[in-house]
Amino acid sequence: MIILLIWSAVLVAVITLYFRRLYSSFSRHGIKHIKPVPILGNMAKVVLRAEHVSDGLTKVYNDFPEERVVGRYEFTKELIVVRDLELVKKITVKDFEHFLDHRPLLGNGESYFSRNLFSLRGQEWKDMRSTLSPAFTSSKMRLMVPFMVEVGDQMMRSLHRTIKESKNGSVDVDCKDLTARYANDVIASCAFGLKVDSHNDKNNNFYELGKETSTFNFRQVIKAFLFANLPEVAKLLKLDFLSESSKNAFKRLVLDTMENRELKNIIRPDMIHLLMEAKKGQLTHEDIKSKDQAVGFATVTESAVGKIKVNREWTDEDLVAQAVLFFIAGFEAVSSSMSFLLYELAVNPDVQERLAQEIKETDAKNGGKFDFNSIQNMVYMDMVVSEVLRLWPTAGALDRICTKDYNMGKPNLKAEKDYIIRKGTGMWIPVFTIHRDPDYFPNPLKFDPERFSEENRHTINPLAYMPFGVGPRNCIGSRFALCEVKVMTYQILREMEVSPCEKTCIPAKLCNETFNLRLRGGHWLKFRART
Repeated sequence: MIILLIWSAVLVAVITLYFRRLYSSFSRHGIKHIKPVPILGNMAKVVLRAEHVSDGLTKVYNDFPEERVVGRYEFTKELIVVRDLELVKKITVKDFEHFLDHRPLLGNGESYFSRNLFSLRGQEWKDMRSTLSPAFTSSKMRLMVPFMVEVGDQMMRSLHRTIKESKNGSVDVDCKDLTARYANDVIASCAFGLKVDSHNDKNNNFYELGKETSTFNFRQVIKAFLFANLPEVAKLLKLDFLSESSKNAFKRLVLDTMENRELKNIIRPDMIHLLMEAKKGQLTHEDIKSKDQAVGFATVTESAVGKIKVNREWTDEDLVAQAVLFFIAGFEAVSSSMSFLLYELAVNPDVQERLAQEIKETDAKNGGKFDFNSIQNMVYMDMVVSEVLRLWPTAGALDRICTKDYNMGKPNLKAEKDYIIRKGTGMWIPVFTIHRDPDYFPNPLKFDPERFSEENRHTINPLAYMPFGVGPRNCIGSRFALCEVKVMTYQILREMEVSPCEKTCIPAKLCNETFNLRLRGGHWLKFRART
């Protein structure tokens, strides 16, 4: 018994010393950090669902205002949170080659998640970026706007019918459900050439596939952290975000559509067509040699990396993986932005009415027609969308992994030594928090589209506004997303008035159950037809 107690004490001492040594790394290098919990590090509240990941990054950002970089322990792994904007610029642009890759958050091996543009690394990523970049120019998006309008008309007919069937001329709507169904049908049309009506056919296979692959619930969050911090364990457990049935469904959908179009010589200006062109090496960069049109203030431009001619041949599996990424990004990112946009319009009726007036004038001017040129000319619409993307950026943080040892300089003005980040160390750039930093955006929690007016936008530090990322790894689909959000906003506000209802989350608080940005209790609003 005594021997057992002695060995138990030795084991406890060894474990204590191990974790003390493990969690003293930042202190030894003069990096400030919040005190970690053994094994969980600084992830305890996220694991216990006591806070959203973005709230956790906000705390570590705000607790150390004098620091250029701050430490965070993701379980037992070191992670650097970058606060200094000039350092953000160096990491994402000037010294991009040191931080070329994303962390393995979405899988490893041959998963479709690991083979898509977001997850590819090194030269493979560069080649895929160059292959796909001509598919996302303004000239390509111009051709897709009519598909978006068609889907929006479908949604509006359903909304009018629901309101007509109600007893009081209004209906309470979960806007995340509404916008997810719209985004789903847009992706079905613009990416796969399918006609889907998710507002009437509630449980159609395409929508169910979207829900399964795009919902990052608590279980998916844990999977993501396992991929990032214990990739060997994730591989051993054969973890994947996609079920076998979903993988097979995507594969059949993409390859069968391609085969059918080849046989029948069908040409439709959608993503499947562009992937087919990419596979044949027939997508050219002519569009982006000239100045490509922006779709708004938030539009990001393609870097030199995306303009290099590539002769690489891609497999069918690679093309399916890109289709999966288009599907998930189109389903989740756009529906999330739209949900928050409708929320802000509901709780800021003055903004809603000014935007509705601009829509009314545009509609009258164009005889009810809405196209890509309409998007270009709606000034207040762009101000509103830009402000939504500031306050509620879809990507709450940008992640990178250090691919070569890198000197980040002194962590603060009083530090005596530079901090060298080692190869393999991950980092977060906390977009959500930077967008809400009063040093960059006065009165940051106020929804104020005037920040982006012609008179004021020059005061915005461009480094502090990054809803679609920054540098060569920025979001390739920014034009598509902005077009889609603006088309939907136009169609809803032209015919509907939105206002808070009993279930509206006021003030706005993030739901802790998911990695995605969601409001607690859902995005419920009241819809009433405009007279």
